[in-house]
Amino acid sequence: MVVSWPCPSPSTLTSQGRSVGVCVVGALQDPRKDVISLRNLFSTRIALRLDESDQVDMVLGDGARDRGALADEISPLPQVGARLGYVRLEASPDPVRVRAAYVTDTDIRAMAEAIGYLPGGGQ
Repeated sequence: MVVSWPCPSPSTLTSQGRSVGVCVVGALQDPRKDVISLRNLFSTRIALRLDESDQVDMVLGDGARDRGALADEISPLPQVGARLGYVRLEASPDPVRVRAAYVTDTDIRAMAEAIGYLPGGGQ
């Protein structure tokens, strides 16, 4: 279920919603802009490639870069850096480096052809 504003305040959703199974996702492109003034209410934080070292602490919390979250050093080349990130969970101040699968457009087309589905309804 996707909820758009107006609804209960984001602080209410993030602090009380978890007990009833509400999941709140906040995303931003530029951590220097204070578009999400409720950052501390999000229990799990994920940083993908960032432009500057200061942004790492803005996203993951104070001292995250000093504890090994080098999100500003992730390569901008999709073949190298597209699947890397750092996660900080509520229970630990230490960020964890994570790697997700990287599937190219060519891979997706090959999978679609293998199961007999092509975009646009083609067979």
